[in-house]
Amino acid sequence: MADVLNKAGITTQRVAVKLCGIPLGTRIPTVSELQESCGASRGNVQKALAALKDSGAVTLEAHGQNGTLLTAVDYLSLADACGRRHLVGTMPLPYTRRYEGLATALYTLFNEGGMRSFITFLRGSEARVQMLFDGSTDYVVMSQMALEEYIRAGCDLEVALTCGSFSYVGRHVLLVADAARTDWSGARVGIDESSVDQSSLTRRYFADEQVDYVPVQYTHIVNMLLAGELDVGIWNEDDVHMKTSGLATRPLSDLGAQDSNTRAVVVVRADDPFSRQLIRSLASAEKIEDIQRQVMEGRLAARY
Repeated sequence: MADVLNKAGITTQRVAVKLCGIPLGTRIPTVSELQESCGASRGNVQKALAALKDSGAVTLEAHGQNGTLLTAVDYLSLADACGRRHLVGTMPLPYTRRYEGLATALYTLFNEGGMRSFITFLRGSEARVQMLFDGSTDYVVMSQMALEEYIRAGCDLEVALTCGSFSYVGRHVLLVADAARTDWSGARVGIDESSVDQSSLTRRYFADEQVDYVPVQYTHIVNMLLAGELDVGIWNEDDVHMKTSGLATRPLSDLGAQDSNTRAVVVVRADDPFSRQLIRSLASAEKIEDIQRQVMEGRLAARY
């Protein structure tokens, strides 16, 4: 293949990205259209298409005046043609077996077919999304509920994979300092604004109550409850094994979001169809959940 640092190689990358966003069986842009959208010469566009076809990355069928149809794509071959041999992702810190299983699944599946996978860990979905838009990572892992909040806010994100219920976290519960308390008027409620999940669930639960929101870091909620600095906080049941002596837990009432809050999604930028399709070619929700389950049950060692 052409050196990806020369003009022909750069054009191949750009043409490949354009083809990634085209549904199979539909017409690809003409050479003239690709020339304009890729900012390349006609000759380099033609070379790029020929190289991608010759490598087996794409299968094209000419249909005369109806144009050329994209009939098949081998995304690993497409990645190789573009000199792309790694996927970098970011996800929450792997402090629970569920997260360890998820990290192991992504690391294992994305290290196949000649690709190399690297995962970074970062607390707070806002920080992870910022890394994605900064170009520091190819994908991020968050809850489906968090993704829906970001899309409502106008973020150009797109799902590569959606996993099943409880693939991201277990259910959330109320963690309460006074087990007998039922009236939340004036209660000091811990809220972590860096976590879309925790802050959204907190506001939904206490929407009709006159409470005082206290900004906290999620991992400090337990200590602040024990120290008497908070009255209540929403907490992930996966973490209940942590030091919660003297605190009571209560199930959350149905907020209409518990299922979406527990589902893991692998998310890419909307303008990066290449990463989206590459991820889909390497993994599936079923494969991710199977590996995650094995790690959680102790049948497979965590590795990431």
